[in-house]
Amino acid sequence: IGAAMGLMLVGLILTATSNLVISIVGIVMLTCGFFGAHSIASGWVSRRALVARAQAASLYLFAYYAGSSIFGSLGGVFWAHFGWPGIMALVGLLLAAGLYLAVRLNAREQRELCAQDGA
Repeated sequence: IGAAMGLMLVGLILTATSNLVISIVGIVMLTCGFFGAHSIASGWVSRRALVARAQAASLYLFAYYAGSSIFGSLGGVFWAHFGWPGIMALVGLLLAAGLYLAVRLNAREQRELCAQDGA
């Protein structure tokens, strides 16, 4: 997931240029990274849920669409007040939060695997 989020970050940075071709490449990279990270996160839900996998997948999708709705609308506010730099800041903060959660989940998974191997 780190590689996908790294791709998103590079894409986000590339959108800051005034060169249209580079900005489009940045948007493509950001989009590919996003859907890569989304696919990995969705797979994590199925792997982590020991019971009620369908419900866990449903909650993940609920959070995905609720977050898209809330932060999509909030993006309009950021655009109105701060323009493109505001959108970049909002997306950067969301990316940092997602990366933080992914690192924490990965560390937790590693601890659990070590505990299982030691038992």
